[in-house]
Amino acid sequence: MVPNAFRDSNWIEMETFANRSMYCHRHNPTMVNSHGLWDGKNPLRSSVPLLLAQLILISLTSKAAEICLRPLGQSTIVCQILGGVILGPSVLGKASNVAAILFPQRGNVIIETLSTFGLVLFLFSIGVKMDASLMFKPEKIAISISMSLFIFTLIIPLSVTIAIMNTVNIESELRRSLPLLVGSQSLVAFPAIACLLAELKIFNTEVGRLAVATSMFYDLLVLSTCAFVFAYFETQEEGFLRSMAAIMSILGFIVSIVFVVRYLLLRFLVPYKETQSAPSTSSVGVNELQLSIIFVMLFISTLLSEIVGQHYFLGPVVLGLAIPNSSPLGAAVVSKLDTFVSGLLYPTFLAIGGLKTDIFSVGFRKSWQTGIIVFAGVAAKFAAVMIPAMHGNIPFKEAFVLGLVMNTRGINELIIYNLVLEDKKISGQDFTLLVLSAALVTAIISPLVKIFYGPSRRYVPVTRMTIQHHKKDREMKMVVCVHQHNNVPTLVDVLEASGASEESPISVIVVILVEVVGKSAPMLLAYRPQRTLEPTSSCNNHISNAFQQYEQQNEGKASVQVYTNMSHFDAMHDDVCRVASDKRANFVILPFHKQWAIDGTVEAVNRPIKEMNLKLLECVPCSLGILIDRGPINGSSSILNNKSIYRVAVLFIGGVDDIESLAYGARMVKHEQVAVTVIRFLLLGRDTSRERENESETIEFYKKANSGNERFMYQEKLVKDGVGLAESIRTMDNNYDLILVGRSHQHSPLLFGLHEWSECPELGVIGDLLASPDAKTTASVLVVHQQKMTEKINTSTGQVPQNRDMYVHDEPFTERISDLHNPSVEISIDSENSPMKDSYYR
Repeated sequence: MVPNAFRDSNWIEMETFANRSMYCHRHNPTMVNSHGLWDGKNPLRSSVPLLLAQLILISLTSKAAEICLRPLGQSTIVCQILGGVILGPSVLGKASNVAAILFPQRGNVIIETLSTFGLVLFLFSIGVKMDASLMFKPEKIAISISMSLFIFTLIIPLSVTIAIMNTVNIESELRRSLPLLVGSQSLVAFPAIACLLAELKIFNTEVGRLAVATSMFYDLLVLSTCAFVFAYFETQEEGFLRSMAAIMSILGFIVSIVFVVRYLLLRFLVPYKETQSAPSTSSVGVNELQLSIIFVMLFISTLLSEIVGQHYFLGPVVLGLAIPNSSPLGAAVVSKLDTFVSGLLYPTFLAIGGLKTDIFSVGFRKSWQTGIIVFAGVAAKFAAVMIPAMHGNIPFKEAFVLGLVMNTRGINELIIYNLVLEDKKISGQDFTLLVLSAALVTAIISPLVKIFYGPSRRYVPVTRMTIQHHKKDREMKMVVCVHQHNNVPTLVDVLEASGASEESPISVIVVILVEVVGKSAPMLLAYRPQRTLEPTSSCNNHISNAFQQYEQQNEGKASVQVYTNMSHFDAMHDDVCRVASDKRANFVILPFHKQWAIDGTVEAVNRPIKEMNLKLLECVPCSLGILIDRGPINGSSSILNNKSIYRVAVLFIGGVDDIESLAYGARMVKHEQVAVTVIRFLLLGRDTSRERENESETIEFYKKANSGNERFMYQEKLVKDGVGLAESIRTMDNNYDLILVGRSHQHSPLLFGLHEWSECPELGVIGDLLASPDAKTTASVLVVHQQKMTEKINTSTGQVPQNRDMYVHDEPFTERISDLHNPSVEISIDSENSPMKDSYYR
């Protein structure tokens, strides 16, 4: 039936049968292309121009809504539904002439078909991003929360619904749609939760990981139950055998994809096994033929899911899950689909849901009755999540945030609402209520999660975790991040030069950074230390073997743990912070985003690495260093394998970061093959500031501590301005293998004018000079940044107290007063290649 707002003069009523009117279009239905404006006809009368105009309108309106609502913390799905509401009968559609031109009835089938096609690709992309192991091998806390949700999210809303039906006079249309309304309150869909977590950038947090694991296992319970229940009820009139046949066809469909198709895909990936373990997962090694076969399989699976009676959304998700975890094939598929599908076709499906809603058609009485049921469903879900979560030792605040996340509504609800509306099982008013309730709940949840949960707050330091304040007889812990295997020799040299000894051993936590496109669920995998080095073609194992060799050469002095962080670069910083916090690290070494070639030119630039380093500078709970690796230029061999002196220069200008680099250099000089030269730059003329006096005392302390050590040298250079300082640094000779320098420096005339030329803010002024192509040195550079601490201010004077011990001596080590959930919690490893477990999974 054609709504009045969408009728135009080109539709004529043919006949009326069973209270339903049949309409036919006057024009030739095969008019696809327009002959242009100049033939006297409206181009929008043809299918292609109309479809393009609709896509443009939907995209612009949704993007405008997103720009306006993003400052309020709204998620993309709410903005896109709102864009559809604006274009629909609630706002723009009220003008019947405008609606008849832009969204006539004859164009609905075309744009809805296109949006459904986009949804198929989107669901397939989500399936590819899923880690199926989270669905079939969840942790105990995820299972308990899922079972609680499965039981209580149906019982409580159902009880409230029965009470309302027995005490309140409910309209017949609403009474008919109540089962759907109650059932939709129990949905906890992974796609909606994954999208929200990605938008809020909390995918890699503990709450994010637990929400993903719980929602995936819960989806397995609900989808399997619903598939068989619907198959039974839809065929029960045909007899028991027909119902069993329907159920067996679903099982056969899923089994054939999971086992047969997956086996074929694994055969595809045999030549590319070496690529799977490389620290950069991309589409390299995947050709167009393989991608074409994948897309053909996608369309076949979608068709088969329709044939077995499960609608189109089952096939794409199951096929996506069948693609091997983190494979190059999955990464290539997602990289091909994401921009076009997520940016255009998926928003179109959401907007069409808004186009079908008419806010002004809903009565007040029906609205409050629906609102009570929705509120009961939200409250039940909160209780079902928070009770088992808190029983599993999750703090109240994070359990509350988890309850918010699990209440997220999204694409799954809209798919169901559209299907039942298409089958005429609910009215347009009820559809409007359902869509608005889903959008309203999500609109409330998104800003609340931002308010109550800031993952970086967990990493606020509560004690000094630096090299300077590390107690000499304690184990020093260092987190080393590796992105390219080319950086490993220089990293091993730095670790070897760090002076591990039996009195002050070093614990090295290696985090191999692997960018993955194929899976959205982040993973932190742990390698169990091996006693023997096993030759293998895996790049990750080559890296692990190199650090194990360092451990064997320093037996009793150093220990090594290796993790692989498989995630997106925009979220990797959180995993690095989590490892540094849980391991109580003193120092984190990060790779620089530029890679040098043998001839001294910049071979590669990785911008995501730069963004990760900038984020880590803000949230890392200890001191940090960014390593500019020029190993390929100087061709220096590891000090593990030769007896030559490893020459280190410490550039000292002033500030706590330079003091941290000086403390690191003083530790390095304890190694019998390391020579350290401290070069202090002074302004020409006398500087009697309090900071200079403190720094001079600190330098004198380290000079006295190393008196008699010929490998510790001290120099002073006088410069008159920033130009002289820059020239002196650029023309440093090549007598050094490593240069240590602080990132930030105190206010000094020596730095005037140098900030204007800085290209890499993460390195600071001097680090940027040493990293520039104009620098003549071939030494690697480690830019040091000391851990940020919030100093207590004297309320009477308003001044920050100066503590000489902060500059001079090692302070006693103070145990952390709080950990994530339990002061005794440490990262534990259960088995090789198993996810690192924190207190949520204990």
